[in-house]
Amino acid sequence: MSKIELKPPIIIKKLDVLLKRSSPTHYKRPQIIESHRRFKAGYSGEQSLKYFYRYLPNDNVLYLPALRIMDDEYYFQMDQLIVTSNFLLILEIKNLAGYLYFDDKVKQLIRTLDGKKECFEDPIEQVRRQSYHLEKILKQLKFPIIPIERLVIITNPATIVEFSPTYKEAFAKVIKSAQLHHKFTEFQQKYQTPMLTSKEMKKLSKQLFKLHDAHDPDVCDLFEMDKRELLKGVLCPKCDQPFIMYYKGANWWCPNCPHKSKTAHIEALKDYALIISTTITNREFKYFLHLPSTSITTHLLKALNLPYTGSTKSRSYNLLPLLNLK
Repeated sequence: MSKIELKPPIIIKKLDVLLKRSSPTHYKRPQIIESHRRFKAGYSGEQSLKYFYRYLPNDNVLYLPALRIMDDEYYFQMDQLIVTSNFLLILEIKNLAGYLYFDDKVKQLIRTLDGKKECFEDPIEQVRRQSYHLEKILKQLKFPIIPIERLVIITNPATIVEFSPTYKEAFAKVIKSAQLHHKFTEFQQKYQTPMLTSKEMKKLSKQLFKLHDAHDPDVCDLFEMDKRELLKGVLCPKCDQPFIMYYKGANWWCPNCPHKSKTAHIEALKDYALIISTTITNREFKYFLHLPSTSITTHLLKALNLPYTGSTKSRSYNLLPLLNLK
């Protein structure tokens, strides 16, 4: 069994930084918090399924998470694609609490939580579109026609799920996490003719990941925020409030607590790379970190050994290597 490890979406990290470096009173903050909550809930739901994947077959199965592929000038994204030799299975994963009602009359999902009703797009329609686009991509890649199955998985075990009595597809396609093994076995019994060899399965995985384009938006643009509004400086990692550290005697010092550090500026540069720019000049470095002199700026940048372009005065440093650090 081959599994591609599911990593937190980059947008979660970006929203973490945006919340850390935006004013608590900013009028867009409630929207940022809600977006952050939604992405984290989605990731948590996908992570929770790892427990149930262990009940699936151990051999000749590939797991391709969070594929995002362009088709017809638009992207479609699958939470999880499971590749077997006989069939493909798309999982649309929903981590929703409360009471869920699937209505086939107008194709909507109604969630009731704490007495409040919300309407969502029907995930059955979402996964149907994903199947349509995936089939087109497979044809373009010249793979043999292989059955594509679809499931919507509700990962919150406490969620109550009901369907409109006439919504037959919902009865068949919407399940709780614990039912995944049972449904997978049903598909194995339904599709017993091999359509892909092991070599073709690996080739398919490779081709799809070549087409994959991760969702990586500029979050300031997303929320129409001016980057000049963001809180600058090196933030103390030990304080609950964002106290700005100052540089003195080759160390960063917090004015609020005893914490000091020689490398605290690295985290600030990661923040810069995530929500402002992946490149930085000496002047921008000095301005963003509130450094007292150009000589200190040059020393700290050179010590990071970052790749750069340009001459000394117009040099621009690439911050992307910092994002690969733990």
